[in-house]
Amino acid sequence: MLALVSNCPCLSLLHLVDATSLSNIRPDPNDEGYTPEDASISHTTLGDVFAGLPLLEELVLDVCYNVRDTWPALELLNSRCPRLKALKLGQFHGICRGINARLDGIALCQGLESLSIKNSADLTDKALEAISLGCPRLSKFEVLGCKKITGKGMWELTHALRKTLVHVKISFCKNFNAVSSLQAIEPIRDRIERLHIDCVWNTLDNSENQTRSSSSQELSESYNLQARKRDMIKEEKRLKKKSKSHFHDVGDDNLFSSRTWSKLHHLSLWIGVGELLTPLSLAGLNDCPALEEIEIKIEGDSRNQQRPYMDSVGLRSLACYPRLSRMLLDCSGVIGYALTAPPGQADLSLWERFFLNGIEILNLKELNYWPAQDMDLNQRSLFLPAAALLAQCGSLRKLFIHGTTNEHFMMFLLRIPTLRDVQVREDYYPAPENDTITEMRVESCRRFEDALNSSNRHIPD
Repeated sequence: MLALVSNCPCLSLLHLVDATSLSNIRPDPNDEGYTPEDASISHTTLGDVFAGLPLLEELVLDVCYNVRDTWPALELLNSRCPRLKALKLGQFHGICRGINARLDGIALCQGLESLSIKNSADLTDKALEAISLGCPRLSKFEVLGCKKITGKGMWELTHALRKTLVHVKISFCKNFNAVSSLQAIEPIRDRIERLHIDCVWNTLDNSENQTRSSSSQELSESYNLQARKRDMIKEEKRLKKKSKSHFHDVGDDNLFSSRTWSKLHHLSLWIGVGELLTPLSLAGLNDCPALEEIEIKIEGDSRNQQRPYMDSVGLRSLACYPRLSRMLLDCSGVIGYALTAPPGQADLSLWERFFLNGIEILNLKELNYWPAQDMDLNQRSLFLPAAALLAQCGSLRKLFIHGTTNEHFMMFLLRIPTLRDVQVREDYYPAPENDTITEMRVESCRRFEDALNSSNRHIPD
């Protein structure tokens, strides 16, 4: 690091990211948040790095080992990097102590406009309060994998920054589910423009449901199906009841059910495989008149799941957003069987139907789709159910498939009357050219492109 600083003193942007941190593996909620080893980065080294980069405007330090008690070094950022506007820290602990309302550590960086904190094991509500007071210009704030913060601390932060904060991300945090995340950002509901939350629907202290879930694995498949349906109905009733109550934790006087997110135009969601999107509107996100783009990341091992107990993940519930026109549906984190699945389980084609069912009723103009994958076969492919469902999206103009597919499935897409731009991005290791399977090749793409641009194909506009 010191060699980099001495040779590049005019850097304005510096990203030092460990490759393992790019995997975005969901952490264990019962883990304390510390890694087994500490990084060999001293406070003196950090101070020398900051002192050697006075023109720094954006800094990312995302490492895979603990960097402990960093508040003394981070206090130097304000004086030694006065132009710093964006900061992202990963596996940094002790970034702000928040003792007796005294500002220290990262809370002294008054010029910050964007702050992302990832896997900070000892970040507390008091630290969040100190950050909100010491960084009054923050317009973007992200917390990922921070186990000790609660909804009350986030509410205090968003309330203090309600005049500037427009971009919030809360992910992988133990004490947050979907409802508590939305409650925590209630003070900026009428200002927020970009939001990410995790679609975790169970209550945080519902040990009864956890016990039922673990024991139900030993019962028959039919019982599992009925139990999951009953649980979902019970959860929807609970959310409806909660939506009629006051936000009692922080004394908000607004009714939970009457919230309008007037400026929210980008929504990002994480959801576990087998879970549903339908409770989203009941959780308080039913009125988003400006929402134009939604990102949905689905992750999990479908090989450990029973067959889908509902016909759809719930994309049709997104029809309540009148201006929704762009979607990123990322199922690349879903692992399953590309070929025949064992008895009682579903292969990826059935899961693909579950993920995409209902997309045809949305008025989408642009779709990025990452299919699920079979890691044993190194295959991430669009199957017949997906091709048939996408072919019913009558308003699509742009379609980007991040995987591969068969040529005859691609020909289904020619039924979309408005389709103008189609890309098959094999952004994983594709099959070799001499493989016998019928994945898209250069000649296949040429034939599809000729058919897409054919003079016999009438485009309404």
